[in-house]
Parts: sequence; structure tokens; C-alpha cells
Amino acid sequence: MYTDLFKTFNEQTEKFFSPAIQFNQLIAKNIEELAKIQLNTTEQITKTSVDQLKLAAEVKDAKSLMDFNASQINALNALSQQMIQDGQKLTQLGQEFRDKLEAMGKETVKAAQP
Repeated sequence: MYTDLFKTFNEQTEKFFSPAIQFNQLIAKNIEELAKIQLNTTEQITKTSVDQLKLAAEVKDAKSLMDFNASQINALNALSQQMIQDGQKLTQLGQEFRDKLEAMGKETVKAAQP
């Protein structure tokens, strides 16, 4: 008797909290992906900055100054490309999040209907 009661209670509790658990898992995955993008971007910017500082320290004459200026332009172009790619990744991440959230909402509504 008590076994059936606990079993029914557990099933109802699981059914009730399932949408919240799925939502939390989706949020956690989204935050993880966002953190990966941010860490990668930070790493690229830091590496580029350190490389440019090293090159700046080697400037000794007009030719090395011109080479340094050219490397600055290349570094800025690379960072611009990185920003564009990151923007595309963020857009895709947001779109996937919206789609999954929408699908979860539909499932919840469908499950709630008799």
C-alpha cells in the first residue's frame, strides 16, 4: 500500500518538476557555451596583445617601425575577423536556445493538456 503511494508521489513529483529541470539544464548548457566563446576570445586577444608588445619592443629603426605598423594592421584585421566570428557564434547560440526553449514550452503545454 505504502509502496504504491510513494511510487505515485514520486511519479507525480518527477512529472511536475521535469520542465524546470529541463529548463535549468538548457540554461546551464547555454552558459557553458557562452563561457567557452568568451574564454576563447579572451585568449586570442591576450595572445595578440602580447605578440604585439614583443614586436614593439624590437623596434629599433625605421624599417622595424614600418614592419611593426604592418603587423599592427594585420593584428587588427585578425581581431576584427574574430569579433565577426564570435558574433555569428553568439547569434547561433541564441537561436538554438530560443528554438529549444520554444520546443520545451510546446512539450509542457502538450503534457499539461488532458
